[in-house]
Amino acid sequence: MLLGMKKNDLFMLQVRLFRAAQLEWNLSAKECSALFNRYNIYDYIKDCYGFYHIQGDATNLADIKNFLLTKGWTL
Repeated sequence: MLLGMKKNDLFMLQVRLFRAAQLEWNLSAKECSALFNRYNIYDYIKDCYGFYHIQGDATNLADIKNFLLTKGWTL
């Protein structure tokens, strides 16, 4: 278990950031799911959990956006 992380805490963080991405980027659930799966965003959130769980969702979403942009994604 990563930094004492509980599976439920990680899951809830992933859900919140998924929903935030949907709203911020005006994506349907299907589009957002495809994006998160294509770029392994769920794994990225897990890898960043140590930082993400102490920051706000807006900051975390900005980091995810930067990650996606470095991978060639365009909004």
